[in-house]
Amino acid sequence: MYRVLIADDEPYIRERLANHMPWREIGFEVVGSTENGEQALELFRSAKPHALLTDILMPGMSGLELIQIIKEQEPRTKLLVMSAYDDFKYAQQAIRLGVKGYLLKPIIREEFVELLQTVAEELRQEYPHTSHVDKAPGNEKLYPKPGNPYVLAAKRYIDEHYEVKLRLEDVAEFLYMNPNYFSSLFKREMGLSFVDYVNELRIHKARSLLVETDEKVYEVSIQVGYSNFSYFNKLFKRLNGVTPQTYRELARSGGKPAGFEP
Repeated sequence: MYRVLIADDEPYIRERLANHMPWREIGFEVVGSTENGEQALELFRSAKPHALLTDILMPGMSGLELIQIIKEQEPRTKLLVMSAYDDFKYAQQAIRLGVKGYLLKPIIREEFVELLQTVAEELRQEYPHTSHVDKAPGNEKLYPKPGNPYVLAAKRYIDEHYEVKLRLEDVAEFLYMNPNYFSSLFKREMGLSFVDYVNELRIHKARSLLVETDEKVYEVSIQVGYSNFSYFNKLFKRLNGVTPQTYRELARSGGKPAGFEP
């Protein structure tokens, strides 16, 4: 098992992370859980974990300060951060410090698994004889192939801003990445281009609004980020086989339009 240390000043989050996440299935054991950076640093020096998962804002020593010290003392340590929405800008600083990824609070189990699987795979390559993962039948299906932490960050940013104008250059700037490199990385990891991903996400949101609300179709178009109703209509039909209005009528009458999701 690879050793991991948790640092967060919120007791509920520490308890949930330590006791209700599938650490062993991924290949980790929690060697400690602390409420501030000073305690984390002390425990880190004694427990010598392979990975650290820390909150960014804590009383006294912040998570970023803790990361900086550990990076200098034990550069092989895998550093992960957690961040609440209001202090999300600090996650950008953490990325610049070379962290392997971050989790946005409230922590979503699927994203947790994806990120920790990424770290576990790196550790397996660096310490091939250390980890013995507890596997159950079907475990490989339960935990899909992990994603690149920068792409995970980009997806989170897109999910939060899909309703406004989104440019690849803006997301790349947010991640402190070259736009061309980010475009290539995103397509390689996701299997589709940035523009296609944004369009599919917006149309997915539009389908839900068409079925669950009585908003006019042009209002749905605006809410999901398309000010040009004609373009929205054509794109929706290309991805679903029917126009937005027909999709709504079929869904509500019990029909099964292409892409229908209850």
